[in-house]
Amino acid sequence: MNISNTQDLTKAELERFACLQTSHTSTAVISIKADDGRTYLFATAHYLDGIHEANPAKDARGSPERLILRFTTGEVVVLGSRLERIEDRLAAGHLRGIKTIEPRFAPALGNGAIIFSITVARKDTL
Repeated sequence: MNISNTQDLTKAELERFACLQTSHTSTAVISIKADDGRTYLFATAHYLDGIHEANPAKDARGSPERLILRFTTGEVVVLGSRLERIEDRLAAGHLRGIKTIEPRFAPALGNGAIIFSITVARKDTL
């Protein structure tokens, strides 16, 4: 598959690359596929707050932004760019899931959020 020309990609292929999964209706749970290979599910009712900022520790991947999402059961740290797309979907109640993308596929996403890293820290005691 040639990703240098995104016009050659089908809608299904573009959706497979997308870092955000959204819903037209309000969602109760957000599915988060983290760097550790696990998929975490966080209830939107347990969302506390978030911080979107410049990444203070730019790594080799060059992730310019960091988004921290805090839930009552844990914290999610997202590194990438155009992360305001996550904020918008979460605020509207339409965020269904997030996942990373390999840097070589990032150009296929156009104006969508690009997520290079997701780490999750669960609370040990609930």
